[in-house]
Amino acid sequence: MRDNQPLKARNEFALRWRAYPESVYLTRSLVTEACEAWGLMQHDYVGRTIMSELATNAVVHAVQGHEIQAWVTLLAGAVEFRVWDPSHAPPVVVDENSDAESGRGLMMVRLLASGGCGYRYTNGTPGKIVWARLTL
Repeated sequence: MRDNQPLKARNEFALRWRAYPESVYLTRSLVTEACEAWGLMQHDYVGRTIMSELATNAVVHAVQGHEIQAWVTLLAGAVEFRVWDPSHAPPVVVDENSDAESGRGLMMVRLLASGGCGYRYTNGTPGKIVWARLTL
């Protein structure tokens, strides 16, 4: 007997990859896959930008080749982007008046993340999760 109920899209997409700069594109594809499944393609570009910056930051601060994880989660009224890396160093947002030639990615995430952003340490394991939310 066939169930005529529509299939419910899963509310989380996840990915594990190795910390190499050329692998960041995988996280952008993860965002597109999630946005397509949820019918939220109007948020794909901003979501890909947020995730790309979070993933790039993780790659820069992780030991090359170390495992990194990413999640895109549909919440009530928001999409959350999370990236785990094994470093305990907190993310640093460069001051907007700084003359630094790099490090502006998290400042951009802060501007785009209409639902907030931050980080937390993981319980009992090394590393941290950096997250950002896009309000729907």
